[in-house]
Amino acid sequence: MQTEEQRNITEAEEMEKIDLVSWLQDYLSCLKKFWLQFLLIFVIVAGISVSYFEFTYEPVYSVKITYAASGTEYMTVNSAVAKRLSKSIPVLTANDEFKKDLLSAVDGEVSGGFSIVSSNTDESNFFSVTISTNDYESVNPLLEAFQKVYPKWVSKTTGTVELQIVDKAASSGRPVNVNSLAAIFAKGFLAGLVVCFALATVYLLSVRTVRKESDMKRITSARCISCIPEVVPKKRSNNKKLKLLITNKRIDWGFKQSMLMIQSRLQQIMRRTGDKVLLITSTIPAEGKTMTSVNMALAFAQEGMKVALLDGDLRKPSVSELMKLPEGPGLTEYFRGESTPEEIQVVKDGVTFFRAGQKKGKVSGLIDEEKMNSLLEKLRKEYDVILMDAAPSYVFSDAMILSSYADKVLYVVGVDKADAKEIRVGMNSFEEKEKLIGYVINRDTGGYISQSGYGYGYGRYGKYQKYRKYAELDEETMNTEDTL
Repeated sequence: MQTEEQRNITEAEEMEKIDLVSWLQDYLSCLKKFWLQFLLIFVIVAGISVSYFEFTYEPVYSVKITYAASGTEYMTVNSAVAKRLSKSIPVLTANDEFKKDLLSAVDGEVSGGFSIVSSNTDESNFFSVTISTNDYESVNPLLEAFQKVYPKWVSKTTGTVELQIVDKAASSGRPVNVNSLAAIFAKGFLAGLVVCFALATVYLLSVRTVRKESDMKRITSARCISCIPEVVPKKRSNNKKLKLLITNKRIDWGFKQSMLMIQSRLQQIMRRTGDKVLLITSTIPAEGKTMTSVNMALAFAQEGMKVALLDGDLRKPSVSELMKLPEGPGLTEYFRGESTPEEIQVVKDGVTFFRAGQKKGKVSGLIDEEKMNSLLEKLRKEYDVILMDAAPSYVFSDAMILSSYADKVLYVVGVDKADAKEIRVGMNSFEEKEKLIGYVINRDTGGYISQSGYGYGYGRYGKYQKYRKYAELDEETMNTEDTL
């Protein structure tokens, strides 16, 4: 049996693996989202790098001379002397008098600078001196001059040391740093990758949206009901968008299974608590709340349950468009006393849909408490499950108002949509009232990315950057969500 310490180590190792996989998935998602931008940056950086390495290239020519130090009959002593002489080369080459003697001994002029380095072979009396310069015309004369001058300087400082030339390699004219086109392109390629990786890292560290379940764990202690996988739409020649509905025979298997799993878990929880009315909302537009609401209604109906779905998003109704329901009066007309519950409902695919109706004027204050209670009291007697699709909770107060009529609230979180702070604010009121049954993550790429012939049809309220300002706009111009 494993000890407690061993279990902790195992769990820590598993967490490290999960974190690594999670980060890899984040990088892949970032690359997928901004592939064009990264491609342009890569090309630009690689091009600049190649140009830089090409124009700043300077050839380096080197010569080398190897000495054997002797003077005693003891090898260990000679080895120590060779080591000492090798280490003294930097000090010697920094001496102005030595430089003067060396340059004066050169046959011709030395243009540009030069460097002298040394190395010694361990436990031997050999040490080597390498002279490097950018001027090929000077490198071999410098070697000859060093050969003449150096022994004289050694005799001044050491006296009894004898230097014997073991090997001498003059420059053949080929630079030691060959300007290889392949190497330059490799450096440019690497520079492009490094810059793109750095930018992706900065982006991932700066993003405050939810990308996976672990991000939600830092926001709320509520349970994750399930994750809805992202469906990558194939390009369609007829440019038509097929709706993501589990009743569609061509629906992706993974998507359908995730929806059925959510329905099954919700049914179990609501059966234990005896709840019937479930409100579904999100933080901001385009997170998939309407798509989730409709599919939940269809999934409950497939289980043989009697289901009603109220389109409570009165700002821009989407249920009718998604289900292709006939036009007619809805909740708006019912609240105004212009229609009866029977006149605003449409039955399709085993679900009774209550349309939102036509928006006229401001939405605030439109919901009539007495009529809403009367409608829900009637529906509770006739239906097993009542679902309500509400406007986003962070932008509008509609969801909070409707939640007072609901037993529980299901929260839809779209990947890379709302900021963590916005999600926390949007969920807060439901958690305080202990009505939050949990959340689902939509368009999750953590597990697998499935493909099918569907266009998501993700709608928009508009090009939102800051969401608080929308509550202050004229409500007649406001939309909430499209088909998803």
